[in-house]
Amino acid sequence: MSISSVVALIRRVLSPGGDLTERAVTSGVWVAITNVVDRVLQLAMVLLVARLIGPDSYGVMALALVVMSALTKLSRLGIDAALIQREADDVDAYLDTAWMMQNARGLVVAAILFVSAPIVASPVVFDEPQLAPVLRVLALSPLLSGLQNPGLLYLKKDLRFDKQFAYTLSGTVFYVAVAVVVAFLTRSVWALVLGLVASDFVRLVASYFVADYRPRPRFDLDHARELFGYGKWIFASGVVLFLIMEGDDAFVGWYLGTAVVGLYQLAYRVSNAPATEVTQTISSVIFPTYSKMQSDDRRLRDGFFKTVQLTTFVSFPIAVGIAAVAPTFVDTFLTEQWDAMVPMIQLLAAWGLLRSLGATTGPLFQAIGKPDIPTKIQFGKLVIIAAFIYPATARYGAVGTGLVIVGNSLVFSEPVSTYLATRAVDGSYARLLRLVAYPAVPSALMGIAVVAVHRMGVATGIVEFTLLVLVGVVVYGVLALALERFSEYDSVALCRRLARTVVS
Repeated sequence: MSISSVVALIRRVLSPGGDLTERAVTSGVWVAITNVVDRVLQLAMVLLVARLIGPDSYGVMALALVVMSALTKLSRLGIDAALIQREADDVDAYLDTAWMMQNARGLVVAAILFVSAPIVASPVVFDEPQLAPVLRVLALSPLLSGLQNPGLLYLKKDLRFDKQFAYTLSGTVFYVAVAVVVAFLTRSVWALVLGLVASDFVRLVASYFVADYRPRPRFDLDHARELFGYGKWIFASGVVLFLIMEGDDAFVGWYLGTAVVGLYQLAYRVSNAPATEVTQTISSVIFPTYSKMQSDDRRLRDGFFKTVQLTTFVSFPIAVGIAAVAPTFVDTFLTEQWDAMVPMIQLLAAWGLLRSLGATTGPLFQAIGKPDIPTKIQFGKLVIIAAFIYPATARYGAVGTGLVIVGNSLVFSEPVSTYLATRAVDGSYARLLRLVAYPAVPSALMGIAVVAVHRMGVATGIVEFTLLVLVGVVVYGVLALALERFSEYDSVALCRRLARTVVS
């Protein structure tokens, strides 16, 4: 095969077009490429910066991001989701109003961040003096985000994730470059702070290159009411989701201190990175795809189960593999200051697996016009966390916090959400459980094999890490092929069909 034919093939694979199925598959390829490149760059940067600045300084940034996330999620309006959910292709009439609401929100969040910074940094809350100036600089972030082109939502609505790639990666490249340079120069938390602000500025500029729409300062009260009518459940979900996703970080920082929250937050980032990519890929592609097939019950049901099948086929071995290689990973890529992070990584990897499974249900509920269901489930989850987080953390430290988070997802939120999603598409829960069980067995055996090789001590450092990854990939691949040969499980064949769809 010549170079020109390879280039032509790649162009055909990555060119949006065709029917909904082909566009969804091509979009999935683009989202996967975007998320993988984005997260690999960010994770490599974070590991390098973490080595240079240590858990204490990293913990300051973790607390700052918790505060900023609180304000952004507590003010989330759900406008993009409301417009993407609409079956109409053209939503230009709403975009100016959406942009004005977006800007107002950014201004309010920035003002609150700037004014409240000394209080948040005081002994009354986190007792961390470095936090005040960090928060005041980070106040630029919501301002810049609010000014972004509202036409960006068309990239998701129309499944144009090729343009989303350019938008996302432009900010990430600047984030990594600025953070690494400042880290070597200052060995301080300002590396992460300035890198984040730089990435937001670059994405603001990029948003007007990748989206053709040009907003004007116009506001329509009727359109605003209509958007908020749908978005109120997204807003409520954002409030509850913050308390679930970020509340544990805030509690660990308040109760155990800055250094421990630095360990806990980085453990979460490492353990959940691959699962987060699966989650984001699914949410980005499946929500607009489901929205376009919401009136076709059979296609919606088949799409849901195929999504669960592919998600678990990928996320199960990744989560088990992360837990198995955690000791080698920390020894290889970080310093002794971070050793206490190992059990946190192993525990939170299970949460990453459960989150990726839950990611199949949220987009479905939003697409069929029932965004209240995830909100109600998350509220129940929040009640359970609030009841157990203090005693568990007091007894077992940050590991106890992780136990509450993982246990909650395992026995409550994910079983309930998957059951309700299965009912929503008139499917069989037994079928869903079979799809989940199939990759669980080879993943468990793979984990046992990786741990056994690690205990043999045949290598150290990067050589051992590479060896363990290869062992995991080979063992899982062989077991998955064997399972497909002697059962009705067909995830490998499904991947082949998707690849042929993309190529053709």
